[in-house]
Amino acid sequence: MKKAWLISFNIITLIAWALFFFHAALHGLQVDAQSLYMLALAQGLAIFEVMNAVIGIAGANWLLTAMQVFSRFLIAGLLLFIPFETLVEIDSTLPVTGFALISIAWSITEIVRALYYLTDLFKKEIKAITFSRYTFFILLYPMGVTGEFLVMYAFWKWREFAIDPINIILAGIALSYFVFFPKLYGHMWKQRKKKLA
Repeated sequence: MKKAWLISFNIITLIAWALFFFHAALHGLQVDAQSLYMLALAQGLAIFEVMNAVIGIAGANWLLTAMQVFSRFLIAGLLLFIPFETLVEIDSTLPVTGFALISIAWSITEIVRALYYLTDLFKKEIKAITFSRYTFFILLYPMGVTGEFLVMYAFWKWREFAIDPINIILAGIALSYFVFFPKLYGHMWKQRKKKLA
């Protein structure tokens, strides 16, 4: 039962992220309403990832998983919260858009991760997938964090950089990245050393 659930969950996750990425790429990685909803759906599935870690049916560290999922939920929420026309206007003025960066970084990370877990569940290691899982993060994690900061910037710009409780809380969360990102990144480097040794 546990294995069937994990296989189903990873297949659904793989499909959701692949569909989102395909749609976003077809539209030039520009913000559009359908992409936002597809992103929210794909990312929303991560609540089950936290649940799997908490109840012990997945081997992941539940605290690291929860931290990563929370930051992604926050960013997806901000993208949905900013009025669509405003988001498009702000995002299009940036040289590299936050939406484009998270579309690439999150999608490739999640597609590779789902494929890796599926090969692990079927006990059929594919070396190219293992290598991708423990190598692509080197570029994708910083890319994703940069995209997340650009989305926060768009939110602050929409709110005209007001000094109020919402912006102060969001600034505190942004500062926490400087504490937690090195831990998550360092954890992946340790995993890489162990898995690709």
